Amino acid sequence: MTQQAPSRTVARAPRLGFGDLSLGERVCLALIVEGVDHGWGIGSELAPDGDLGRVWTLSRPLTYRAIEQLESKDIVRRQGPRRGGRERTLLSCAAQGRRIVEEWLEAPVEHLRDVRTELLLKLLLRRRRGLATEPLLEAQQRAFSEHIDTLTTVGHAVDPVDLWRRESARAVRRFLDAALATLSQPAHTEELPLMRLSARNQLRARITSVAHGGVMSTVKTVLPDGQTVTAVITRESAQDLDLAPDDDVLVIVKSTEVMLAKP
Repeated sequence: MTQQAPSRTVARAPRLGFGDLSLGERVCLALIVEGVDHGWGIGSELAPDGDLGRVWTLSRPLTYRAIEQLESKDIVRRQGPRRGGRERTLLSCAAQGRRIVEEWLEAPVEHLRDVRTELLLKLLLRRRRGLATEPLLEAQQRAFSEHIDTLTTVGHAVDPVDLWRRESARAVRRFLDAALATLSQPAHTEELPLMRLSARNQLRARITSVAHGGVMSTVKTVLPDGQTVTAVITRESAQDLDLAPDDDVLVIVKSTEVMLAKP
């Protein structure tokens, strides 16, 4: 009677995603995929005077540390030294690393605070690779839309933290709108002359609340003498004007319609 040797299971390396990497590791990996194949070149890109360093810097020791971490995760491999010129060990990227970079460059960031760093890095890296930035910007708008609406329609911001969150949300919304508008504008445009309104009932007021509905938005204002005026305008118009509590606006009354203007 013969005995069979016990079967042996081979452990497979876990499938990593960009969430398993630090921001430094993601950026270094993206540069390696792009073709920057040695540590010194990656460090130069992330130096204060480098292309990516304009957005986010990483010291050379931390850059080399990030590359070592990528090696330990079997995402990056070292090859033989380059021939000719200064000897540098070349870096290559495994297929898993290319997949991680592609997924990362397509995903919107999770937090408003990450727009200043991670989103700008992604936009620069996409441009360097010849990829369109519009899909990422549109995805980011969708991801933040509800959160920004919530932060910008709260009442009077007394607490400095609440005020900071609201103004940061408005800045992010303006940036995303402007970035997309820039992409859609033709190369050469002529400025249209300023238009004067025929309506004469223009009252200065301050917004007290903004409430967004599915299509329309209700904007409540208070005049200097304490009287209140409510305007119902389209949600798209309210967002285009970037209206929020405490904003100074012009209330324009024409017949039974109430319009808003913002300087």
